[in-house]
Amino acid sequence: MLSIKQQIITELDKLTDKQQEQLLNVARQLQYSSLPPGTPGEVMLAYMDNFEFTPGAVDEMMRIIEEGCERIDWDGWQ
Repeated sequence: MLSIKQQIITELDKLTDKQQEQLLNVARQLQYSSLPPGTPGEVMLAYMDNFEFTPGAVDEMMRIIEEGCERIDWDGWQ
C-alpha cells in the first residue's frame, strides 16, 4: 500500500506543468492557512505573496473589516 506522499507523487506525475503549479499554490495555502490563532499580523503579511485572491477580494475583506471593527455587541458578552 502506497503512503499518502507516494500517492500524491504518482498523481502529480499525471498533471501538466500548469496543473502542478496550481497544486503547489494550494499546498502553500494549506500550509499558511494553518497558522495558529493569534498569529501576529506582521507574520501573516510575510506570507501574503503565497495567497491568490480573486480580483476585488482584498478590497471586500478590508471593507468588511472596517464595517465590523470598533463596534460593541452589548448582548454578545452576556
